[in-house]
Amino acid sequence: MSEVLPTAKFTAVAATVWLLLASGPSAVAEEQALGRLFFTPERRQQLDYQREMNVLDEQQAPADPTLTIDGIVTRSSGRRTAWVNGQAQHEDDFWSGLTVTPRHGDPGTVLLEISDAPAAKARVGQTVNRNSGETTDLLNGGRVRVHSTSRGAR
Repeated sequence: MSEVLPTAKFTAVAATVWLLLASGPSAVAEEQALGRLFFTPERRQQLDYQREMNVLDEQQAPADPTLTIDGIVTRSSGRRTAWVNGQAQHEDDFWSGLTVTPRHGDPGTVLLEISDAPAAKARVGQTVNRNSGETTDLLNGGRVRVHSTSRGAR
């Protein structure tokens, strides 16, 4: 078996020690420069309270006369949230004269109750005119056709 020269062993040990020492202070400096990764206990408590009470920090009134239903989510607690014009609208919240109530029997449909306008039903992907209550879909009356090939002709 071949023997490793003592100078080679010393060089390998010295290089390893040098690498450990060189990486140590920079890791501490990076940790200090990075700062706090998580919120303070007070901020975490505030976020937990907002999550439990289903409270948003700030809700903006939609300026657009149309309301587009972007999606509906039902949480494990049974509470529903609908996204209207990109903003979360929690079940039965009153938002600038608008109440969005997801329908229990039809999970993809919401009832939009707008102050000074007739109530309107809309499905995900549809747009409702705030003034008239008229509902239009993304296809504007068009259709999507799928032409499938027969299973035997592959």
